[in-house]
Order: sequence, then structure tokens, then C-alpha cells
Amino acid sequence: MADPVSIMFHRRYVYMLPTGPGFLFGFSTLAMLLVATNYSNGLAHGFCFLLAGVVIVSMLYTQRNLQGLTVSAVPAAPVFAGQRARFPLVISTFDQAPRLSLWLEKDAHPVAFSVQPGQPVRRNVSVSTTRRGRVPIPAVRVASAYPLGLFFAWSRRIELARDCVVFPEPSAPLPFPDFQADRPVGSGVVRSDGDDFQGFREYRVGDSYRHIHWKSLPRNNTLQVKTYATSHGREYWFDLTHTPGPGLERRLSQLCRWIIDAEVQQLHYGLRLGPVVLAPGTGHSHKLRCLTLLALYPLTD
Repeated sequence: MADPVSIMFHRRYVYMLPTGPGFLFGFSTLAMLLVATNYSNGLAHGFCFLLAGVVIVSMLYTQRNLQGLTVSAVPAAPVFAGQRARFPLVISTFDQAPRLSLWLEKDAHPVAFSVQPGQPVRRNVSVSTTRRGRVPIPAVRVASAYPLGLFFAWSRRIELARDCVVFPEPSAPLPFPDFQADRPVGSGVVRSDGDDFQGFREYRVGDSYRHIHWKSLPRNNTLQVKTYATSHGREYWFDLTHTPGPGLERRLSQLCRWIIDAEVQQLHYGLRLGPVVLAPGTGHSHKLRCLTLLALYPLTD
């Protein structure tokens, strides 16, 4: 059975033990009870029973502070190898009771937080990355010692079905490769405003907002993008087979660097990874598709 993306804490999800101050509090109460019994002091007996009631109430409130919480995982943004992957978690409660002084294991900002009814809290679980691929979200726990710190309650380890895509670490900048494919001049590549204007086409996700023709929106009810013909009229192809490097990981890092630089310069580029071929394109979404293919490429040739 696959791990869920959301978990609600039922009674069996919560564990609890006395803290150090809780043990001291209980030992002191027991010692006072023995003294009160020895001297038959009714006032001391009443005070001991009051302290015992405080212990019982604290135990109930500590468990209730975690019971009923819901933890949901949100898709994580991709990172490059060597960076820290951050997995967003949304913590909420279904009833009207606030949950106070909570702690989340592996929290990127390890400070206590509270969850109010109808106001979910977003926390980030931080994990270091060393290589490309998919990094699963780590198992975490939510804990609390509310209200008096006499008992420490924690949840069962939460294992959610989320992962983070880790791109290869970009290598040092190198000139673009010479392996290019000729294209017909004026094929509609979106370029800088300094190139020759060619015409319009429909907007695609990732296109620069600087090239959107806003005046056509009321007339056609669709976004149109201005296109420019380049002077060289060629596409860049990034091919793993022809990429220099002593090993697979080094070559993937070089491809990663070329893709980032090509996107910054708004070049039209495609990617070849053995039998996998991604047609030339441009824009943020195209860059993410290329980098994802690099990240998920098999570890061996």
C-alpha cells in the first residue's frame, strides 16, 4: 500500500511519557503523601490530592494537544545537488480547539508553533542532498509538552508519499557545443527586441512577458506573443554522447550548465539523452523538463 499524502493523528498515533520535571513532581507528591499519612494531616492530604489532580489533567491535555492534528505534504520545489531540499508540510486541526507549543522533527526553522482552528500552519522539513535523482520526504514526528511540561507527547513517525527532484550540480561555464542543427530562417523563435520582428503566435507557458502583445487580448480573447527571426536561424542541440567529461555525472553536470545558460540567453535548444529526445524549445517549463530528464537519467550508461 502506498504511503498517503495526508495523515490524521488518532489516539493510537500519540505516545506519551513523563519528563524529568514530571518525574520530580510525581516523586515530590508521593513523598508529601507519605508525610501526610504519617502525621495524619488532613490539609496535607488535600494538597497532595490536588497535585495528583493537576498531574492527571496535564496528562489529558498533553495527549489532546496532538490528537486530531492533520499533517499533509505539499509538492516540493526541485533543487540542485548540494542544496537542501525543503518539503512543505501543512498542519491543521479539524475541531475548534487550538493546538499550542508544537514541535516538528527536522524542521527547517526549529521553533515552537501553534495551530489555530481554521488557520493551517505551513512548515518546511529540510534535508541535505548530495546527488541527483529523487529524494523522498523523511519520516518526521510532531511533539509537544504542553501545558505544564510534566509529560512529553509525540506522534508516530509520519511517512508521506512525496519526493523532491534533485537536478545535477551545474559545472563551471564552458562555451556552447558546436553540434547544432540548421533551421529555416524565420522559424518563429522568440528572441530579444533587437532582432527582426516576424509575427505573432499563441502564448505558451514560460514565454517572456515582455513579448506578450497585450493589445490583442480584448480583440481575440487570447494572449498573443510577438516572435522575432534570428540572424543565424539555428537550434542548439545538447547531446549526452558528444558532451565532454570524464564520467557520466560530469557530463550531466555540463549539460545542466548549458541548459541554464541557454535559458538565460533565450536560445532555442533541444536535448538528446540516448534514445530520449526532447524537441527544441525555450521557456521556464522547457528548462524544467530538460533538467528533470537529467536528474532522472539512469545512474549508469
